[in-house]
Amino acid sequence: MTPPVPECLSPLRWRWILLITQRREVRFLYWPPRRPTGHRDLRMFDRDGYDVGRLVWVVCDACRVGSINKISIDPDYQRQGLGRRLVLRALTDGPGYTWQTTGQSP
Repeated sequence: MTPPVPECLSPLRWRWILLITQRREVRFLYWPPRRPTGHRDLRMFDRDGYDVGRLVWVVCDACRVGSINKISIDPDYQRQGLGRRLVLRALTDGPGYTWQTTGQSP
């Protein structure tokens, strides 16, 4: 069975990612914002290409505020420090900023 290809990736690009990260349990893929104030999206995929986690955030440079809008991790991948890695990645986009979350994510 062929692993699923994540949306926004070509099958060739996904095969390349699988090849260069074959020893990793989880692959992190980042989609930058389409405009400076847009949402940033960091997703995690397991070895079989299944989506196992996601972080969506925005950063406002003018007001120096960052907002985590969604964070989710598959229960089988929780308690491994992956959520911490996602959040630390987001924080690098707004060092010294005030960060907040929304009630949209459990």
